[in-house]
This record gives sequence, C-alpha cells and structure tokens, in this order.
Amino acid sequence: MLRAECGGMEMLMKKIRLRTTLSLIFALMVALTVFFVSILSGIFINRQFEEYVKESQKEQARELAESISGNYNENFGGFNIDYVHGMGMYALKEGFIIRLYDKNKNLLWDAEHHDMTLCHNIMSEIVKRMHDTRPSLSGEFVSYSYDLRQGNELNGILEISYYTPYYLDENDFQFISAFNRILCIVGVISVAISAFIGSIIAKRLTVPISDMITSTKAISNGDYSVRINSELKDLEMFELASSIDQMAGALQDQDYLRRQLTEDITHELRTPVTNVSSYIEMMMDDVMEPTPERLKSCYKELSRLTEIINDLEKLKNNETNLGNLEKSCVDLSELAAEILDGFKTKLVEKHITADIIKDTDQDERLCIFADRIRIGQMIANLLSNAIKYSDENGRVIISLKKDTGKVILVVEDKGIGIAKEEQERVFERFYRTDKSRTRKTGGAGIGLSIVKAIVLQHSGSVRCESEQGNGSRFIVTLPSYDTKKVATEYLFDDNEW
Repeated sequence: MLRAECGGMEMLMKKIRLRTTLSLIFALMVALTVFFVSILSGIFINRQFEEYVKESQKEQARELAESISGNYNENFGGFNIDYVHGMGMYALKEGFIIRLYDKNKNLLWDAEHHDMTLCHNIMSEIVKRMHDTRPSLSGEFVSYSYDLRQGNELNGILEISYYTPYYLDENDFQFISAFNRILCIVGVISVAISAFIGSIIAKRLTVPISDMITSTKAISNGDYSVRINSELKDLEMFELASSIDQMAGALQDQDYLRRQLTEDITHELRTPVTNVSSYIEMMMDDVMEPTPERLKSCYKELSRLTEIINDLEKLKNNETNLGNLEKSCVDLSELAAEILDGFKTKLVEKHITADIIKDTDQDERLCIFADRIRIGQMIANLLSNAIKYSDENGRVIISLKKDTGKVILVVEDKGIGIAKEEQERVFERFYRTDKSRTRKTGGAGIGLSIVKAIVLQHSGSVRCESEQGNGSRFIVTLPSYDTKKVATEYLFDDNEW
C-alpha cells in the first residue's frame, strides 16, 4: 500500500503544471514582441517622423481651406464671417494664422487684425519653443494660398501661415500615430507567431480533452466502466482525468447499490405480500378460518411493508428537507436519554441493556447549537442500528464527553461488527454489509447515510470503529454551544434564523 502511494506521489511530481507551461509560452511571446517592437521602432519611426509631420500640417491646412470653402453660400451673401471667425480662432490655437479674401482680393477676415496680441504671442511661443528644442531645423512661419472654389468658380482666397517644417505639439501627435502604425506591423508579426504557438498548444490540449469528452459522453449514457488514459504531463489535466475516472467509479458503485436496493426491496416486498395474499385468499375461499392468530400474522406482514415504506420516506425527506434547520440550544445528554427511552420495548424484546455514560460532571450540560429534531433522528438511527445488529443479551452504551470546543457522542454495541474494508462504506446510501443478516433484520441501508448527512449539516464529523465479532463504535463529534458564535449567526446569517 505504502509502495503504491509512493509510486503515485512520484508520478504526481513528474507532472508539469499547465499554468507553468502557459506562463513560459506567453513569456516567450512577450519577449519576441518586445524585441521586434524595439528593432522596428528604431528603423521605421525615425525615418518617417519628419516627413509625416510635414504632410500632416499640409493636410490640416488643406482641410481648413476646404471647410471654409464649403461654407460659402452666394444666396446668403457669400462667406459666413461668424463661421470663419470661429474656424480662425480654432486654427489659431493649433498654430495656423488665416486671412480670408474675396475673389477680388478684398480682405474679409484676418486673424492678426482681429487679435494681433494673441497672434503675436502664439507665434512667439512657437518660435521660442522650436528654437529651444529643435535649433537645427531653422524653421519659420510661411504663408500658403488656397483658392476657394465651388466647381470651376473662384469664390475667394485663403492664406494660411504656419511654422514649418513642424512645431513641437505636432511632434507628440506624430509620434503616437507613427508608433501605432509600427505596432500594427509588429502586431501582425506577433499574431503570426502567436498563431503558430497557439496551434501547438491547441494540439496538445485538444487530444486529451477529446478523450475526456468521449468518456464523459459514455458515462452520461450509462457506461460507467470507461476510464481515461491518465498519462498526461500537465498536472491539472492529469487531475481532471483522474477526477472523471473517480466520478465514473462512484457512479458505478451507486448504480450497483441502486440495483441491489431494487433487489432487496423486491425480496422484502414479495414475501409479506405473498403471505398476506395467500391468507386472505384462503379465508375468502373458506379454506381457512380468520382466527385472531392468523389475522395477527397478516398484521405482522403488513407491518414489515410499513417499515420498508417508512425507510423510503425517510430517504426522500433526507434529500429534500435536510437544509431547513431550526437551530436552538440542545442538551445532548438529555436528548440521548429521551431517545433511549423510546427504545425500551425493542431493548426488552432482545434482552439488551443500555446505559448512558457521561465523562464529565453529571450536573454539567453538554449543549450544542443544533436542530433538535434532526439530532434526535441521528441518535435514533445510531441506536436502532446498534440494537438491530446486537445479539440476544447484548449491551449498548452511549458515551458523552466534552472536549475543547466540541461535544463527542459515542454509540457502542457488542454485536456482529463490521469488516475493516467495509467500514468506510457503511455511510453510503443503500450500502449494507452482510446481506443474509441484513435481510433478516430488515432496513434499506439508508440509516447511517442520514446520520452522516445530519452531522455534516451541523459542521461535525462521524466515523466508525469496528471489529468483526466484537461490536462497533460510531463516534460523532459536534461543535459545542458557543454564545458568541450564536450571537454572530443571529446578527449576520438571516438564512439560519
């Protein structure tokens, strides 16, 4: 067993995490991208920077001329001077100084005449800034004329003055634009590289995923025997495949237990139904007298049917209503005594003695914050199980003690016991150990599964200790009553109250 566990750990250590693999690949992609961006930026941006700025200024000037030309309307007296004024002031802030003439070269609007001080300040600021940052350019303000036409008819002339070859504000804009262009080129290269690497990743991932899809489809169709080849190098993929295999195994076990339950219930139902039917049929045919003894026998058979139906009803309630807990302070020792008192008849029938032992001060209360009805059901199931599998003249002991922050309840019998390999499975739904004994004692194999569900719902734990022929011990651990915790739950957990 130890060797198998060591071998499993060695296999697990050899697996590489998928996150690590992807991180390395993405790191390589980023490194390649940065490399190409650096190289291509140095080559292309420096060459295209000056030419782009020059062309951008010329284009802005042409767009400005086209905008003013498009505003000309002969029916309304030609150019809208208010619009020209707005465009002129906007252009002035961008470093363009405009003058508008009609087709006879009569001045209509001049930025310098309108606000000479502002024009001179802007021009001086641009000249000074460019002289300080680009002294080698030897730039100056140059005027360019644009004919304003609609069709072939000349409507006016626009003079635009701006600093050439460029000024610094445009440098920022140009740099970003050129850099974006270079990034597009680098992006195309990066996409190609990413596509190539991505295809390798996809090929590596899709093969095991396809196997998993095929296996899960087979499992969904009821074939629980399928298993996935878990020889995978990525840890997450290996664990996923192992989880699917474990799920298939669990479903296979549950399917077997359900089939076994059907067989058991069929057996349990057939005998009493057949007996009762035979008695009634003979009584109806006057073959047999309906004496009290025979009616009592029929009643016992019907009681067996009622017990089976009650077991199935408990299972339904366990699956649908267990989450609705009504918690309060419950004294576990008082509740255990109350539940034990209800089993007096069964104890007398089998001549079994039962005792409650408190490993603490008899006056001290062993309180838990729990649903009293559910905890009572849990204790009743453990007691019923202990009595059922105890021999005549046996003994059942309920032990209670308080530990740090928890209360421990132990239900012990001196009965037939449980094999070691079956102790972990006794809490599974429908699971029953020795079929010959359980058919004699009855039950559908859900009592202990309900016990575990109730204990887990109360944040506790339950385990079984047993030895064949020497009885069994079921140990339940529950959180003890904590006033501060209860107050916190009351204030912040509306679902609990």
